[in-house]
This record gives sequence, C-alpha cells and structure tokens, in this order.
Amino acid sequence: MMYNIAVCDDDAVFLSSFKTMLAAALNARQVTYRLLSFSDPCALMQAMENGQKFHLLFLDIYYETEKGLQFAKALREKNDQTDIVFMTALPDYAVESYDAAPLHYLLKPIDPKKLEAAVARFLDKNTPQNLHFITAKGHLRIPIADILFFEIYGHEIIIHLTSGVKETCAGTLKELERHLPDLTFVRPHRSYLVNLSYISKITRYQIQLSSGNDIPISKTLYHDTLNLFIEYLNQSSISF
Repeated sequence: MMYNIAVCDDDAVFLSSFKTMLAAALNARQVTYRLLSFSDPCALMQAMENGQKFHLLFLDIYYETEKGLQFAKALREKNDQTDIVFMTALPDYAVESYDAAPLHYLLKPIDPKKLEAAVARFLDKNTPQNLHFITAKGHLRIPIADILFFEIYGHEIIIHLTSGVKETCAGTLKELERHLPDLTFVRPHRSYLVNLSYISKITRYQIQLSSGNDIPISKTLYHDTLNLFIEYLNQSSISF
C-alpha cells in the first residue's frame, strides 16, 4: 500500500531537514509513500478540497498568521479522520490540541527516535493485520478487519466475515485467543470472540454489531467485556 503523507511548516529550513529525516524513517521500514510539503495550512486545505487525499499529516501547531491547530480542528468538524502528528517548540499547546485527536505529538527540535516512534504508531494503526487459518479450502490468510466475530460450534470455529461469507477451521477459541493481537477481539461468551472495531453498542448482556448481529454476553463476563471495550475506545492518546 502507498501512503500519501503531507508535512506542513512555515520554516523552510526545518521543512527540508524534517523531510529528509522522515524519509529515512519511512525507508527504514520499507514503506511505500508519496511525500508532499506545504508552507501553510491554507495551501494544504486547498489541496485537500481539490481532492488530494492524505493518510498522515505532520503539522506545525503555530504559524505567524494562523494556528495549525485551527486547521486540524476544522478537519475534525468535517469528520475527516486523517491521522495527524503535531510538531511544535511550544509544549503548552498539548492540552489545547486534545480536541483535534492527534495520533502523536513531537517537540522541536525533533528527536529522530521519537519520529520513528510516531511512524511506528501510524503503521501499527494502519497496516492491515492478517490471521492464518487451515480450512477445507486450504490455507487462508484473512485480514483482521474482514472478521466480524468467531463462533465455536462443536469442534469447529466458524469465522464470520464482513462480506457475509463464513469459513470454518478446527480448533478452540481459547487457543485462538492466545494468538490474537491485544485490543482487537473480546471474549464476551464462551462461544464467541468479537472484533472490537465492529461493536456499535453494548447493553446488559448483549453486544450489537454494526453488521446488525447480536452477540450474547455471559453474566460473569459482562464487566470484563465492558471494561475492555472502554479501553479500546480510549486507546488513542497524546504521546510525548
């Protein structure tokens, strides 16, 4: 996958050196990318309004004529969820920037290791993760994002996909659960493992998925299920 990335800063010298540093961090992870630079948020906004899509923005918080923070908040008001990494020499803006839901926060002068951490966080969030299964059709590699939930039936695991297709493989949910990445699935019932990203609502003893499926929650697992879902919702936070 190719990622479109923009860097916006009104300091030409910083912009040039930062692009070099960023390119090194991306190349080290063998990321395919297109990197564009802008000297002010107005130019960046114009590019986006003209149809340019970005996966990640590195945005200076403060400019002489306006705040990059205002630009970021304007994006969120439009329900634009592009990942944003704020850059600034003024850490006092950290609290004010919270409403813009940044992915990360970098203090100038930029520490290359902290930039690498920001890149890693972006890739961890956006790189598709796959699970491997042995089914009657052979070896299948299924992206986690394509899985609604797992259901145990007898000695088989039924994999319910977002497409409506169902796949089956041998195994137990307990064994499967051990191999799942943290904060991706929740075990609300001994017969189900549910993808947290598709939960639209939790009521007492029931999960409602965005697909319309209802999944039962056992009484003994209700609080654990609810707490894990809350942790999942709160997992994005500002990092210094």
